Amino acid sequence: MFGPGVYFDDRSYPPTLRRLLPDLDTEAWAAEYRPAIDELLHVHGGVVLRDFRIDNADAFEALAASLVSKLYGDYGDLPHEKDADRVYKSTPYPAQQSILFHHESSHMPQWPSRQFFCCMQPSSAGGATPMVDGRKVWAALPDELRTRFEELGIRYVRNFIPGLDVGWEQMFGTTDRDEVEERCRAQNVECEWQPDGTLRTLQLAPAVIRHPGTGEPVFFNQLFLHHTACLDPMVREMMQSLFGDDETAYPRSASFGDGSVIDDATVGELRDLYDSLAQRFAWEQGDVAVVDNMLVAHGRDPFEGDRKIIVAMGDMVSRAALTGGAVTR
Repeated sequence: MFGPGVYFDDRSYPPTLRRLLPDLDTEAWAAEYRPAIDELLHVHGGVVLRDFRIDNADAFEALAASLVSKLYGDYGDLPHEKDADRVYKSTPYPAQQSILFHHESSHMPQWPSRQFFCCMQPSSAGGATPMVDGRKVWAALPDELRTRFEELGIRYVRNFIPGLDVGWEQMFGTTDRDEVEERCRAQNVECEWQPDGTLRTLQLAPAVIRHPGTGEPVFFNQLFLHHTACLDPMVREMMQSLFGDDETAYPRSASFGDGSVIDDATVGELRDLYDSLAQRFAWEQGDVAVVDNMLVAHGRDPFEGDRKIIVAMGDMVSRAALTGGAVTR
């Protein structure tokens, strides 16, 4: 299925493709077997490439570029890896805390259909990458909650406050306010300049999409990275001391699309559901994980020691093209 130089191992999740021949041309192999890897992703949502001797950003970028039509180089939420235009550092987040489940950029007007992670240095303990299939989450939601999410979508509010989040200049890659406003208008994103010069954006996004390759409904969102119930209790207390009860002034917040509250208890139940469905794997140096971002939500476990994961993404999907601009399916 994947040629004589690669062994397919599906005894764990995600399934693993192991390189067997030392002289295998990695990029040529990836380009040849891309359709087969795509089919594997449609079934499992992710696959790990192991023993492919990926030990630097250039080799990682070349491999990722072989598996997509185009890599994305304008992502403002992550810093670029040194001397790499289309490779990013992983999310700068405290090692002792988990990064909660999310589909990359699912709250934005466009997102990557493919995301790649490469392990330059595994941690000494912890640091696994948990994954959850959004199709399974959607199927497991109570009917009433599924209906609300499907009909209303999610309203994301973000305040680009330096020191608490990235600044709007980094996010948009410009210092020109007129350019920012024009881009927001073009993408149906509301934007408001605050008296202190920071930027607030408000956007309505679907909570469920139909995957363009499989046609299946997927619970697809960044609720946990925006809802204030998911903040560390001490951080939430600090935010309340800074901004009072107006959660739309926090760096990030989320509600149903009509502005009605998604209560903390509902978010807690959703987190429990994700945890019950999560599958995780431990990194080995040189591993490359290929993820269908539209099917699988990913996170990060706490870790000890040094850990370095670099990231690439590609084959961007426009919300307008996928949904016709509608919030619901």
